[in-house]
Amino acid sequence: MYNTYDFKVAHPDIIKQLAVKDMLFVYYQCPQVDKQVNLFIHYNLITYTIRGKKTFYHREKSWTLTDNSCLFTRRTAYNQEKDDLEGWEVIAFYFGDDFLRQVFREYRQYLPLKNLPSPPIDMLIEINVNEITRAFFYGMIPYFTQKIPPSESLLELKFKELLFNVFSDPLNANFLAYINSIDDQYKTPLWQIMEANYTFNLSIDEFARIAQRSVATFKREFYAYYHTTPGKWLTEKRLEYAKLLLETSKKNVGEIAYASGFENLTHFSRTFKQKYLLSPLQYRNESR
Repeated sequence: MYNTYDFKVAHPDIIKQLAVKDMLFVYYQCPQVDKQVNLFIHYNLITYTIRGKKTFYHREKSWTLTDNSCLFTRRTAYNQEKDDLEGWEVIAFYFGDDFLRQVFREYRQYLPLKNLPSPPIDMLIEINVNEITRAFFYGMIPYFTQKIPPSESLLELKFKELLFNVFSDPLNANFLAYINSIDDQYKTPLWQIMEANYTFNLSIDEFARIAQRSVATFKREFYAYYHTTPGKWLTEKRLEYAKLLLETSKKNVGEIAYASGFENLTHFSRTFKQKYLLSPLQYRNESR
């Protein structure tokens, strides 16, 4: 799968970018060619649409970004679909959990933390855009084109300004509730990463990167929690999910194989039959 952060860093010719430490601000016209692409990120991401349209999918949910809309994406895999008629001009901000917690703690006393809702479980969270945040995004665009780039200290202040403005908006209570819930976390629990992403065809290296662990640490922690290997666990979880879709959805077998994280239909059908002694189509007919 494509890592969007890596792609942007590798293509400064088409992606205007400003970087400080491990944070990255980018401004670009989306170069996506295929109708749908499978992507993942190992940083958090705030995406603001200046103009155009793009749809994000995670499991059975979707989020459509149009002019002046904004989305927060946690470290995760997702599907991205381009519109046939419209392009997508966007400004986006990549940053880690440590920076997110740092800004939250720095400005905590000024934030509307009373009566927050329960933290959202979705990996993507809509962000309300008010006049302040809208002006912020448009105000960042000249920094990408000036001859002398802004200093790193100024960029870090701009990153903090964005997060503080988003935190402060009462209409972003869901986002603030999520940040509040991870304030005392050292690392995201491994099971959260796996449960959120097992339907995506990620390699073990990619899972480890999303989880922000080395491959060796990832495998060790995985076995300590699940008492099996990642490969076996992923196959079982994907088969269970595929079985559920066969029972409850109108998707065809090929769509279910893809939605469940299998590489191809042949592999899915063979693995499913080994597990349930019926082909996917036979299972669907019998379950109904």
